[in-house]
Amino acid sequence: MKMSPFACLVSIATAGMLVCSAQTLAQETKHHIVRAKPDAMHNSSNANSVRARSTSTRPDLYGLQASMTEGFPVIGANADGSDVWPCIGLGSSNLDCPTVGNPTMAMPFSAFVSGKPQFTWMLANNSGYGFQNQLGNGIGCDAFVNGTTGPLAPQYQACGQILTWFEDATNDTTDDVVQRTVVTQEGRIIYDSGMVDFGPAGPTVTYPVSVLLYSDVNFGYWPSSTTGPNNGNCSANSGYPLSSPTYPGVYVIAGNSTCQRPTAGKAHVHNSTFLATPYYKKAEGWRCAGGPSPCYTVEYVKYYELPQDFDISLE
Repeated sequence: MKMSPFACLVSIATAGMLVCSAQTLAQETKHHIVRAKPDAMHNSSNANSVRARSTSTRPDLYGLQASMTEGFPVIGANADGSDVWPCIGLGSSNLDCPTVGNPTMAMPFSAFVSGKPQFTWMLANNSGYGFQNQLGNGIGCDAFVNGTTGPLAPQYQACGQILTWFEDATNDTTDDVVQRTVVTQEGRIIYDSGMVDFGPAGPTVTYPVSVLLYSDVNFGYWPSSTTGPNNGNCSANSGYPLSSPTYPGVYVIAGNSTCQRPTAGKAHVHNSTFLATPYYKKAEGWRCAGGPSPCYTVEYVKYYELPQDFDISLE
């Protein structure tokens, strides 16, 4: 259920700059870009392997957009293995999408290309929207029936992408950007990204900064992953626990959720994005989950949090 989380911070300042980080993970795909209206603040539930103490509700993260969009029909279609979209404009220096328009022109820095957003999604891929020559990639949103056989990119079939946009006006270059996405249906969990840590923005970012996060998603589980926790589209740990008390690149802390199969009807998407200071705790033995010992777990102290919620319909 996940392929390659990827985070980009795009400065809104005239000079403009782009800061990205990427790491191949065992299931989903992620990104960021942002813009602005104040959203009400609240604390979301966190992955069970971390404890978070909210210390501020200052509205310095501003929600812009949150939706589920089509995924590109051919995953990794660019020569560098990235998807054709989402694609952020970088002008002629952008090898993935250098031009736009008719006649063509260099894709402006402020431009963005994504799949079409939609409310209704098919559980199976044998009829309805997205089938054969219709728009969409023809992959159903029930991972049990759409050909998915495992969590790795070649084994995983994503039916769409969840995109969230926000503006970061915190001037906080040192705390980590962390996000968790959970999709529920009548109290059942059908998707849980786990806690995804994208690391700090870094000293070169000019604020306010625009942030886009996208994730390739499907719902429920595939035939070999029926039991939880952390089964199917409920992420297991990836790159965690850590091998040293420093940020290693994008990693995922499992939410310890048990995914169930989706059914026809409305589903609710909840995204919680926050900035937080990570504190590392040394662990040994079984706490290292079979990896090198000693290892390090993470506890976060939150300073800002932004919820972004919307509904979709599965048919």
